[in-house]
Amino acid sequence: LKRLVVEFKDELEALGVRVDELDERVAVLENRLGGWHLQGTLVLDVMNESRNSAQEAWDAAGKGSVGFDEARIIFERTWGENDEYHFFARLRNEGTNGNADESSDSAYMDRFYVEMPFFMDSRLTIGRWNWAWEGDYKIGLKEVGGWNGDQILTDWTWTGMGITKNFGLGTFQMAAAHPDTTAVREWDYTKKTKPEDPHGMHDWMLLARGTFQFTENFGFDLGGQVFVGDNAEEYGGGLDASGKKLHAAGDYSFNNLWTIYGGLRFNFTDAIALKGIFYYQKANAEQVNSTATAWQDVGYGFTNRNDTKYVDNSNHWAAIIDIKQEALKFTSLWLEYGQFKEGFTAANGGFLFYSNLLQEDFAFKQPMAWFDTKYWRVGADQEWNDKWTTYLFYYGYDVDTGNQSYKPAEFGLGVSYKLNDYTTMGLNYMHAKNDMEGDYSRNDNVVRFRTKVAF
Repeated sequence: LKRLVVEFKDELEALGVRVDELDERVAVLENRLGGWHLQGTLVLDVMNESRNSAQEAWDAAGKGSVGFDEARIIFERTWGENDEYHFFARLRNEGTNGNADESSDSAYMDRFYVEMPFFMDSRLTIGRWNWAWEGDYKIGLKEVGGWNGDQILTDWTWTGMGITKNFGLGTFQMAAAHPDTTAVREWDYTKKTKPEDPHGMHDWMLLARGTFQFTENFGFDLGGQVFVGDNAEEYGGGLDASGKKLHAAGDYSFNNLWTIYGGLRFNFTDAIALKGIFYYQKANAEQVNSTATAWQDVGYGFTNRNDTKYVDNSNHWAAIIDIKQEALKFTSLWLEYGQFKEGFTAANGGFLFYSNLLQEDFAFKQPMAWFDTKYWRVGADQEWNDKWTTYLFYYGYDVDTGNQSYKPAEFGLGVSYKLNDYTTMGLNYMHAKNDMEGDYSRNDNVVRFRTKVAF
């Protein structure tokens, strides 16, 4: 703006504009707001859940709720000679909705970090932030209110420092952090700590990845993550006469959990892509008591199926066809087939399975696969014009429990309307069917009206 004032000084004066006063006003703006940017989102859900279960604890004819799925204000500032410094902070107040983290119902800064220049033309990130590395391999319906897929290793918040380096074929990133136990909220830390360690079982998290784009059509991703636990032990046997903590059956010591992954991306055209990803995971832990069934009991890591074996490694893979609406004209299409080996864990504490309903069902209620599971996912959204969008999806699972048939499924559909550039409203329906024999058989559904405002 100042450069424009100088360039058009004569024209402005000819129009009667006091250029010296305008320059003073610009200086005031620069001093008070220089480099700052403020934005935010508010997502309000009005929901009704209907459950049908033979198990009394899950019975509910209907449950209504109103709450925030997102309530966030973002503060950003750039500065430096070429705006090479970047500050980011996100204030959020969520937790009144079943879709959000119910452990928090007050405002807090969940992200607070600075990105800056570093050695060898790299970028250094310090503070509390997250990287989401697996998004290319996760279904993402555009419609407001669609149920999307959680990532497995990343896309959660940690505190530490990281380095990003761009090179000719792609990008390299690495980070070291101390995991935030409030971020990995699905893990039960109370059972996994040393008596003298208040921070939980993990002393450090280390992660790194490289993304390679060999041609316009062919790309490759390779990454890994490790949690180091420093032999954190569980003490479930109470105290002896001297006050020393004792072990019990089911207790164990934990050293580390590491996961590596590789992904391939091949674009036939700009609108049609074939993708595949493979994860290998291994836990280094020791059972303190020979009769322990610790993994299953604490709902973490790898399970003893029917108390017959101890699983210390697992894997997961998925193959995907991703077709954009530009190719089919009337709809996009996501086709995915994959498998989880027994014991595979979402190391970020999220869910392996996508719905808000099946998470509470047997074998789906933890961030882990209790049994070998095959699955398929079909998703499609349709942008009819710049106002109206619809979507639908179907997910099916084939769970090998070893002693009975278990093939749950879920489907959903919805419509959204863009009121203006700032407000979108969506109406969604989802149904989950659990056909497991006995008390776990159920049919549940959710109706949700969502309003999203961006400012």
